Amino acid sequence: MRRASPAPAGRGAIARLRQLAPLGVGALVAAAALAALAPSRSGPGASARPSAAVAPALPLAQPRTSAQDCAACHGRQAAEWRRSVMAHAVTSPLFNALESLIEEQVGRDAGCPDGAGILRKADPARACRDRQSGLAVTGSGGEHWCVNCHAPAENLDPAMPAWDGRPGGDPRTRFPVRDLLTRRGLEGISCGFCHQVHGPVGPRERAGYQGNPTWRSTVTGAVFAARPEDVRGLFGIANSGYALRPDELLLPAGRSAALRAGPPPADPGGGADPVVHGRPSGRAKAYLRSSEFCGACHDVRLFGTDSLAAAKGEHFKRLRNAYTEWSDWARSEERAGRRAATCQDCHMTTYPGVCEAAPGAPGQDPECPPGTRFTPRPPGARPRGRVAHDSAAPSEVATHYFSGVDVPLSDEFPDALVDEPSLDVHGIPASARRRRDMLLRRTFRFGLGAARRAGAGGDRLEIPVEIENTGAGHKVPAGFSQEREIWIHLAVKDGNGRVLYEVGRVDRADEDLRDKVFARVTTDPDANAPFGATSARGGLFGADVRDGPDVPRWDPPPRLGGTSFRGRGLINFQNGFLRCVRCIGVVAADGTCQPGPGQGLHHADRFADGDYDPDTGACGSNLSGPNAFLEVYFPVGALDASRGVVKGPDAIIDTRSVPPGVPIRYTYELSTGGRRGPFRAEARLLFRAFPPFLIRAFAAYEREQARRGLRPSGPLVTGAMLDRLEVVELARAEVEIR
Repeated sequence: MRRASPAPAGRGAIARLRQLAPLGVGALVAAAALAALAPSRSGPGASARPSAAVAPALPLAQPRTSAQDCAACHGRQAAEWRRSVMAHAVTSPLFNALESLIEEQVGRDAGCPDGAGILRKADPARACRDRQSGLAVTGSGGEHWCVNCHAPAENLDPAMPAWDGRPGGDPRTRFPVRDLLTRRGLEGISCGFCHQVHGPVGPRERAGYQGNPTWRSTVTGAVFAARPEDVRGLFGIANSGYALRPDELLLPAGRSAALRAGPPPADPGGGADPVVHGRPSGRAKAYLRSSEFCGACHDVRLFGTDSLAAAKGEHFKRLRNAYTEWSDWARSEERAGRRAATCQDCHMTTYPGVCEAAPGAPGQDPECPPGTRFTPRPPGARPRGRVAHDSAAPSEVATHYFSGVDVPLSDEFPDALVDEPSLDVHGIPASARRRRDMLLRRTFRFGLGAARRAGAGGDRLEIPVEIENTGAGHKVPAGFSQEREIWIHLAVKDGNGRVLYEVGRVDRADEDLRDKVFARVTTDPDANAPFGATSARGGLFGADVRDGPDVPRWDPPPRLGGTSFRGRGLINFQNGFLRCVRCIGVVAADGTCQPGPGQGLHHADRFADGDYDPDTGACGSNLSGPNAFLEVYFPVGALDASRGVVKGPDAIIDTRSVPPGVPIRYTYELSTGGRRGPFRAEARLLFRAFPPFLIRAFAAYEREQARRGLRPSGPLVTGAMLDRLEVVELARAEVEIR
């Protein structure tokens, strides 16, 4: 457990100067480009001695578009990018582990014992096929559906083979993504990718790269669109809908090179850059500055029709929905006469603020070093700096930290970058942890409302918890919101200081929340019943889950949506996954499924899988409405620890996260138990990037796959990664009830 803590105090003036040393000034010129991309131990930019910039001898070419190549002239941007999650998008342990799990287990059967590769590249001659329809399963969910956004350089420098999961198939085709890519591919979302983007892809009918605009049913062969925006003429939203044109960056050979480079810029901020790459077209520049560019990958739509969204005519599942949430908010801002901030306005500027020198400041701002204080900056507040080392004068520039809620779990993102004590030249913390905390701690308005005693003789307490998303233009949590935890720890004490009620408490960062208890989780790679004999054990990535002491009991249930709830239990704004089920217990008069004889030991034992139709989203069940769905806790897996098909969710819960500008209230109704007051309630708003049970399960699965020789560079997730988990306090509120 930790609060966002202040930077360690330096020893004297020298330490203070190191904390305030500008990131990359004079150190990230061509002669020091490699060193600049390595972690800084005493504060980046500690050496501010000017060095002569040495331009590359040749114009950039496709093999020379790595961050190190770009650092020769654009050292600041490369150093910031090195400290971003974009640089680790494809080395992310959980990304690699989840992608490999899907390829190895979804659609696995005797004809493809090593997995169907449902989201990998397909070769028709070697593709796994559905036993009943004969249709290809390999690639049917979208070829390179994950890779196109996490490793987009694969589309410029392809290295990954077509998947082959058949008996005797080449095992190298089934390696994890990180073990198949080129060096440039392993840079994730890098300079060479973004600056070769021309705009969004066009209509699906056009030839060439389209990303993943559709998925194909393995039951009927029907093809379903995943980009409904296309019908409005808004192309390229979701599933890697960017269009690459290398000539946006690379100079053509011959006499036309000078023309492609264009004349020297008119404004002094451009300077006389060495002519090593072309100037981007107006269209490309506009697209890179738009939220639609971010929407190409930050809306992620999974194959199969969402059972809850089918009525809207959507034949996909909104796994990530940040762009659409932003778009809805932006339209509401425009209707109110306000300009909506773009993604870049918040994630590529000095927003939400900087640390400014304040001699004698006591260090009360936890994200700022002693001797500085936090100064807020609005969305769109870009710093001034030099675009390239030899630019003649400063101009407005974009930052390249892409700050968000993640601190990478892998030790490939070294501790030195997590906890850097320094600030850059603009006052932005270099530390990934401090930038995350700075952003999150300024996202919410949080407090306790007018608490009161109620009931006969004041024997009940009513304590409203109020929260509003005031700092983000999308719901929070966003991104992989089904696995992001933002919850409330509430403690209520009586007049003697004894705890009357407590919920949401965890004592360690690797301790799961107490609303549920994982009695058993199956991680044996062979526990995939459709693959083995009829007697084979199933339940891979399924869990036997029972209620914990903090089980939510809110009216109405938050998964149904709403803004006001009453009851008790855990408040957790994490979204979730649903599975179509039928009742094998007792269908009660109210339509719920109650345990039958020998049932009730865990949530799923009264259910069996329902008849989910991926084409239509129909859920065939003897239950109706919300009762026909069971919440499950892994993005891919079985019904429980011993039964069910290994698959993705049948529907997505997206109603628990906090939308922008909408006040949410949860009112606790508690008995005083005859105790005397005054009562005191304290609430803390807490964040954790991933639940520990998710990391433990993947670590166990990966340990076994590595033992079998299926992980050339070792397990993709390890138990040691639990050490990178943190519980971060975002806000605190107190109230006394007399």
